[in-house]
Amino acid sequence: MKRKLAKMMRIRNVWRHRRSGEWFLPLRYKILISYMFLVLVPVILIGSYAYKSSQQAISENTRANLEIAVRQLGSNVNYRVDDLMRVAEVLFADQTLSGYLSGYFMDYEKYAVTTQYILPRLESAVNMPNMNMQISMYLDNSRISEFYYNYSLTETKKTTAAGRQYSIFHTDRIRGEEWYRSLQLNVDTKLWKQVGDDEAQYQISYLRPLINYDTLDTIGFIKITVKLTDIFSDMDLTKLGKDSRLLVTDSGNRLLYTGSRIMEQSDATLSMENGEQYLQIRQPIPSMPASIEAWIPYASFQDNARQVRNLTILVCVLSLVVLTIISVIMSRYLLRRFYKLIDSLRAFQEGNFHKRMPSLGKDEFGRIGMAFNEMAATIEKLIDEVYVGKLEKKEVELQVLHAQMNPHFLYNTFSSISRMAKLGEINKLDEMIRSLAMFYRLSLNKGEMLIPIGKELQIIQSYLDIQRIKFADRIIANFEVDETLSEYTTIKFILQPFVENVLEHAWYDDRIVITVRVYSEGDVIWMEVEDNGLGMRQEMIDSVLDPSGQGLGYGIWNVDARIKLHFGKQYGVSIISDLGEGTLVRISFPPETV
Repeated sequence: MKRKLAKMMRIRNVWRHRRSGEWFLPLRYKILISYMFLVLVPVILIGSYAYKSSQQAISENTRANLEIAVRQLGSNVNYRVDDLMRVAEVLFADQTLSGYLSGYFMDYEKYAVTTQYILPRLESAVNMPNMNMQISMYLDNSRISEFYYNYSLTETKKTTAAGRQYSIFHTDRIRGEEWYRSLQLNVDTKLWKQVGDDEAQYQISYLRPLINYDTLDTIGFIKITVKLTDIFSDMDLTKLGKDSRLLVTDSGNRLLYTGSRIMEQSDATLSMENGEQYLQIRQPIPSMPASIEAWIPYASFQDNARQVRNLTILVCVLSLVVLTIISVIMSRYLLRRFYKLIDSLRAFQEGNFHKRMPSLGKDEFGRIGMAFNEMAATIEKLIDEVYVGKLEKKEVELQVLHAQMNPHFLYNTFSSISRMAKLGEINKLDEMIRSLAMFYRLSLNKGEMLIPIGKELQIIQSYLDIQRIKFADRIIANFEVDETLSEYTTIKFILQPFVENVLEHAWYDDRIVITVRVYSEGDVIWMEVEDNGLGMRQEMIDSVLDPSGQGLGYGIWNVDARIKLHFGKQYGVSIISDLGEGTLVRISFPPETV
């Protein structure tokens, strides 16, 4: 009894679950997802912050290092410029030289002054700095003889001073040149400027006036010319990185020099190749109206940032893996006691009412276990006291319904016997009584309500034998039976009422064909009784199957009620019929054995 009840409950629960169509997500996945969320958010936030902070720190450190490198370049250039300017200052401050350059001398005196003081002074000055240069002294005093080399700075190997040259010219030579007319020389003039062919020769000159210290009038000027490559000789691009640019611009923002090669002057708004984004660092040269500009592409120092990014991603991934493993272990640990509870509930659902939950500790799980065990004990007691009693009551109801069937069948059979007796058909009467005895011998079955399907088919065959005695060969009976189903059990006496109903109400021709089928579909066994009789309207079918039992066809309602009481409400009798097309009665019940 308990097993049957548990099976009925399980089927009903599965049916409800299928009808509801609810989406089910196990608790372990919910906990794991929540853990993953709690892990992912901090790892992503911390990783992003660490990456951005590291990238910013790298950018700042790179910029600081580049600024230091450019500042060092500026200091080196300024040192060389100061060295050149000191040469001019030495000549400018030499009052004796100034006196000679502004004096009046006879021819023999000019030679002595020039060779004994002026030229040695220039010789000494041109060898002071650490780079090649050319000193040109332009004098207003035409009484001083000119002295000059015919070689340019680019021909250093031909000069006697290994590229260090000095010359004396009269200003009359350059009075018609534009650059000279634009000069406004005074005592304080200190000017770096590309004059004459300086720009074409990639060089620059430093201009300093010469004065008469007695009258403080200008008597000419000194022009110290040096190649740009000598001034900016240590502007090495390798110190700044690949694809970097080093530029030198003047006070007018015009390009003087770039890297280790000279470029034509252009507007200061420089068009950088490939449209790359550059970091610009500007370092003024204090002793020269010029500035060193470094253009470093951001891509050149992104390699370190990429390394930091890859390292950050690696650390985040490793952290995520480790924390995920910890999350899985924690979720399994917490769910282990849930699984014990689920296993106990599942066993309880399957009818094992003796199942009890093991001790789950002294926390909330322990209280759940205690409550479950108490509930299981209470339900088991209620089943013993209530449900078993209801099942026994149902068995009594089945016996009563079956008892009601037998008088109904006997009434119809004795009516037929009475008609034969009145007609004097003694032989047929004797044969019918014998068949009736055989029918009851099979149907009584020692008072059991459940019989094998094969025996139920023997009963209906005995019943048809009785009817053939009455109707001779006017009844044609066909049996289509799956013999493998013969050992399954069914409720006794469920086919006879339908065959009897065919003979009583469906007959409208000389002959009637009755077909009995037994087959299975899935987990359901079907018995069918089909005839080619009159058929029924839907209103009559509804009346026959009236649940109240007050409609037509008491025997048919009786069979349907007995099946539902024993096997469940999802089983029973259904009727398909059309007027003039016959009737098909279908009986369903589950495959069970005694």
